[in-house]
Amino acid sequence: MQLRRSKQRDLITEILKSTCSHPTAEWIYEQAREKDPTISLGTVYRNLKLLCDIGEAMALETADKKIHYDGCVKNHRHFICNNCGAVYDLEPTSVEQPSELLQKGFTVTRESCVYYGTCGECLSK
Repeated sequence: MQLRRSKQRDLITEILKSTCSHPTAEWIYEQAREKDPTISLGTVYRNLKLLCDIGEAMALETADKKIHYDGCVKNHRHFICNNCGAVYDLEPTSVEQPSELLQKGFTVTRESCVYYGTCGECLSK
């Protein structure tokens, strides 16, 4: 399915890919309003869902049930602090598929691995 280009989607994508902070939709909305005061929060949410559906973004849920978005879709892992909600990127230690997947004949096109715990900053408090 070919998607029509949209100035608003292009703006949302630009904002999302310009940060490594794993922003919420509300943060993206605030940034987008600086460049396009007519954009609505609903438009941001719809476009973020679409970007996730087509593989151009990832959605991550934190312990407080907030959804954060990641514009980097290369295979990498995340650590989410259950205390402060911070989201950190982790590079994969291996790009090998688990042998169980290979034995069952599965082909992996993308992976998502999230670790939950307490970050060093919260532990030192």
